[in-house]
Amino acid sequence: MMFDPKASQFLNVSKLRDLVLELQPPLGIPDVSEDDILHLDIPLYPSDRAHCIDVLQALISRTLGPENPNTSEEFDMIKELMAESFRSAFPTLAVEVIETTTKQRLREIRAAIVLQKALRRFKNYKKQAPPSP
Repeated sequence: MMFDPKASQFLNVSKLRDLVLELQPPLGIPDVSEDDILHLDIPLYPSDRAHCIDVLQALISRTLGPENPNTSEEFDMIKELMAESFRSAFPTLAVEVIETTTKQRLREIRAAIVLQKALRRFKNYKKQAPPSP
């Protein structure tokens, strides 16, 4: 209940890092950073919320790893069966619309940083450039 005190099945993305730190291996990630959380590619719903099932699926996928042979067709089939089961068990998830993912958010943050640096460089360049006649 610590991460979802109202038992809404959703938690704010700002609590994901703390949740993952609390979990024991293999799902928990010791010394997890915000970037590690964003790399999990968890779907995000309005108001920066993640559903508990999406978090669990992302952590399981990370634990199995892309190089694990079980993450191929078998794992995709299991994920689809889980998704069907979860849709009936969690009807609130079926009506929610995914806005973005943590991985997309990471791309947006990195793009914003690049743009901010370029703008600062441009402003400094304009300050240092001699006035044109």
